Amino acid sequence: MPPPSITDRFLTLPATGIRLRVREWRPADPEKGEMLILHGLGDHTARHDWAASLLTDAGFRAVGFDWPGNGESDGIRGDMPTVAESGRLLEEILAALELRPTGIFAHSTGAFLALHWLGERGRALDCLRWIWLSSPLLVPSHGQPGWKISLARFLATRFPRLTLSTGVKPSRCYHTGFDPPLDASLKKDGSHHRVSLRFAINLLAAENGLHEAVSRIPGEPAFLVTQGSEDEVCPPEYAEALFARLPGPEKCLVLVSGARHEPFREKDHRAVSNAVRSWLGTR
Repeated sequence: MPPPSITDRFLTLPATGIRLRVREWRPADPEKGEMLILHGLGDHTARHDWAASLLTDAGFRAVGFDWPGNGESDGIRGDMPTVAESGRLLEEILAALELRPTGIFAHSTGAFLALHWLGERGRALDCLRWIWLSSPLLVPSHGQPGWKISLARFLATRFPRLTLSTGVKPSRCYHTGFDPPLDASLKKDGSHHRVSLRFAINLLAAENGLHEAVSRIPGEPAFLVTQGSEDEVCPPEYAEALFARLPGPEKCLVLVSGARHEPFREKDHRAVSNAVRSWLGTR
């Protein structure tokens, strides 16, 4: 199958007022519809060419953008839009690109923001048929001691855009060392490990409302959840708890044995790729 054509462009929208990088992957025959790719914190859209390749092979046109403060979009590294701001930005993106997504791929923090947005505004997406959650962030407070959260809340009132390290390095995302050239290239791929205080505090504030937001997602779309069994960033027990509460009868959980936060970058990623390919073939 021929590779998809890839187009990058930049646009500025009222929700942020800054320049955003948009990437489009178009197959030779996009017969199955359009879909939206949402990356996570410290990430960027081009790092998910692997997912776009699976999607375009299945006949979908894919469109993604770099969140503010990430990738080639402008903004302070790690200062992403809040839950409410991200919802407004997503709606402006869809309107500006005239995009009616059949499906949504959302990785890590992108999944957290997408689920809140769909719970609030999902009825406006009458075209949406499925959602793919990749290593979703569900409990932002995981592993954070109470004193650290209290200190962050205090500092956020005075220095909201101050950024701190997330502590999420490549070795926590996938097993490194099996391919040194790949490790070297990924260190230069434009990812980062920063988060602003205002965004971190907003994630924590929205944590308790996530399951309620999920329960409000309308229309019973199909769900695919892909999750590494050794993910310390977004542990699998949270994904399993979410999976049990996802609305609708059509849902699939792919738990990748031995994989960390990015199963698709592991040495043997063929199993998860094949599972996703099979699932997409039924959409």
